[in-house]
Amino acid sequence: MMIQAAIDTSLTCVFAVADGERILFKGSLDSASRDNDQKLPPWILEKLSECGLKLQNIHRWTVGIGPGSFAGLRSGIAFIKGICAVTGAELCGVPSAVATAAAAQGVAADARIGVLMDGRCGQVIFAPIRNMKLDGEPVALDPEQLLDGENACDAWITPQADLLPPLPEAVQSRLQIVTQLDPTVFLRDDVTKSPSCEPLYVRQAVFVKPKEVKTLQV
Repeated sequence: MMIQAAIDTSLTCVFAVADGERILFKGSLDSASRDNDQKLPPWILEKLSECGLKLQNIHRWTVGIGPGSFAGLRSGIAFIKGICAVTGAELCGVPSAVATAAAAQGVAADARIGVLMDGRCGQVIFAPIRNMKLDGEPVALDPEQLLDGENACDAWITPQADLLPPLPEAVQSRLQIVTQLDPTVFLRDDVTKSPSCEPLYVRQAVFVKPKEVKTLQV
């Protein structure tokens, strides 16, 4: 059987290893995303060792590509790319929002699920998911824009309920909350995996004009 692993660092770090359909490990690293570059490598090695595995035993890695923490996604994806470059393992990516949507309860199989995340500045990051894949590009919206026709969803779900701005009642009343992503979702056969592992950054980098250099009087 093929041994595969999945990791997502869009919010916290979650990790899973499977031998075929048998899950060998599923868990999370209690660490802020900015600390992933230091804590993630030894933690991954430790958990693989507990399963009797080494990095060379993993045939395919699937990484969550966001949306999410810039620092978290960057460090997690870079780490796994480095592993695959050395071991020759297959590498693919899946939007992190797919795992969030998979936790929605009481929805039809083909339902359009709106995944909401903190967008800062009073906005939300909106990622629509249908049939375990993106149903449109993730975008930053004002909460009222969620009521626009093109953003209509059958269900709403968020992993960041405590960070969201006030939402329209029609959204808030149907909002489901997931406390942690399940990394085994990325290993499922019905999840569309892409060879591209480019992070889904919703906001473009902001250029800040440097201040003028002041001449010091000596």
